[in-house]
Amino acid sequence: MVQSRRGGLPRSRFSDLVDAAADLPDGVVMDGELVVWVEGQMSLEALQRRAVSGGRSAAGLAWEMPAHFIAFDVLQLEGHELLHLPYGERRARLEELFSDRGLGARWTLCPGTTDPATATEWLTS
Repeated sequence: MVQSRRGGLPRSRFSDLVDAAADLPDGVVMDGELVVWVEGQMSLEALQRRAVSGGRSAAGLAWEMPAHFIAFDVLQLEGHELLHLPYGERRARLEELFSDRGLGARWTLCPGTTDPATATEWLTS
């Protein structure tokens, strides 16, 4: 199941992402951001259009502007809560989840670094 922090993600509006959840194992909870890309950039306007769409327009928008989930943490895996673990261990498990399951397309692993120069470059570009 895919849900927002408020408890729901309407299947009718984000059916593409809900369908992609079949690639995830049961009992996984990831933290991240739902995004829609337009011309190589995240578009809040496109995400908002998707969020209020319904019926045939929702299906058309899902095809035209697919939703993606950028994961930056895993909070539960195989039904086991991981919040007691340091972030570095959770990050390693998240990376394993992506590689073991071959996640792609709708699922994106947020890049991470401990190198200050790399982080600065990301923030300024």
